[in-house]
Amino acid sequence: MPHDVPPLTRRARSLRLIARVVVGLVVVAGSAATLPAQADATWLTPVPAEATSSPDRPTREYTPHRVWQMKKNCVWAAGAMLVDKWTHGGVRVSQSVLRRASNDKKGGSSLYNLARGVGAVTGIRLRFSPGSGDTMTWWQLLDRIEHNGGAVLIGEYGRLSAYFTRWDRAFANRRNNSHAVYIQTYDRIHGKVWLMDPLAEGHYPGEWINVEALHRFATIDRGKVMAAATPVRHQPQTAPLTDHAYDLTSPRLATTAVAGSVLRVSVGLHISSGFPNPAAHRFVGRWVPVAAARVAQPPRLLRAVLDGASPGAGLPPPPVAATTSSAPDRPSSSGFRAAVPVPTIPGRYRLSLGLTEVGHRTPSRSFRTVVVEVVDPFAARVSLPAVGDVTAGERFKVKVGLANIGSLDWRTPVLEAEGTRTIAPATPTLFVLSWRSDDGTELPAAEVPAELAPGQAVALSVALVAPPDAGTWTLTADVVNPVRGALSSTGRDLSRTSVGVGPKGLSAEP
Repeated sequence: MPHDVPPLTRRARSLRLIARVVVGLVVVAGSAATLPAQADATWLTPVPAEATSSPDRPTREYTPHRVWQMKKNCVWAAGAMLVDKWTHGGVRVSQSVLRRASNDKKGGSSLYNLARGVGAVTGIRLRFSPGSGDTMTWWQLLDRIEHNGGAVLIGEYGRLSAYFTRWDRAFANRRNNSHAVYIQTYDRIHGKVWLMDPLAEGHYPGEWINVEALHRFATIDRGKVMAAATPVRHQPQTAPLTDHAYDLTSPRLATTAVAGSVLRVSVGLHISSGFPNPAAHRFVGRWVPVAAARVAQPPRLLRAVLDGASPGAGLPPPPVAATTSSAPDRPSSSGFRAAVPVPTIPGRYRLSLGLTEVGHRTPSRSFRTVVVEVVDPFAARVSLPAVGDVTAGERFKVKVGLANIGSLDWRTPVLEAEGTRTIAPATPTLFVLSWRSDDGTELPAAEVPAELAPGQAVALSVALVAPPDAGTWTLTADVVNPVRGALSSTGRDLSRTSVGVGPKGLSAEP
């Protein structure tokens, strides 16, 4: 049965009018705003001065009584719930009274008719969207009801799923199925809105609806939603990143993580439902070591190469956990980009990344943990191809890829002397290949200058001679810097490949 108010008798109406005048006099004496006196208005209760003194004051959570609409009264039933919400139960007016007060007798009522009826009965100036003093986008409407507001929302009933149109299937299938519902309580994290449908029967209190389904229902004209809502409590510039409309990709690590430097991180962003770009956020990274670097001693033959060079800084200390954060980034529509500081100690880390809004501590979004190898400033990447079987003493060439992935410059320093550009006498950084047999025998294979700037890569064609003895040999790569020593001494294991060396064939003498 609809929650409507029966017409009052003439005597009861007079008593209500007297009560309203008395309340008005008391409120005026207290310098508070009151409702205008209207002899033809019908009330359940007079509006308290508290409810009308400042419609923009913060509101507490309150759920109005659900109103079951009479025929063609969806706007008025939803409007009665809106008035109940607006006044926190101070005024509960019937749908029929609102309709009569608006002078709407034809049916198919609009928000304009509702505003007239609410104003005539309650004195509340009901502005609405899209073009009547309270224009809202979809995300602004959601933000308003998340902050304890309520709204009458106009849409097409037939665009709802079958579950939500169970109250009137025939109406949902009609060509003209414009409908008004009352909504409140936006659960942003789960993407749901509390829906109170005036078509619902009996003691139905309301139910949760996915915000995407409600968005399909809503009538939106050039980005503005057709709705009437309680007053805005604040003026948001954007929605929180926790909203369903912000779809983020997994983080992409664009560069090598060099100890003591920064790691470029980007996250793709897709925005739906007309939401604006999110606010500025910063990346927060939690670095947790997962394993210590494995130490690999350089081959003995490198002693000659290292003779006279600095022994280097030695092995770094073991990694420790660290938390770092980037500078704030105001994203574009394509996503977030920032530089996250890298721990100063090389090693393998488990990196947990999150995006935190500026001024907040709790992450808006967290991402799946990834394992990142933090390299020493002196670091290289070597691509050594498979060689296959060769004959002892055979000459051949291999194509090697070499990259300086650290921050140390391998190029020989340049000095200025009396205005003339001269090269300082120094040992260049060398790319070194060595042969190792199963029994521990070591032989030099090749030494090639490697004058590479940080981030530079080169393809080398290196001439080799196979070992003189048959067997299985390992071709091992290393980089030797005159200041830092052998790269393998830092605990980094570079590329190596196994080579089968066959014996020389016998040749007949003439």
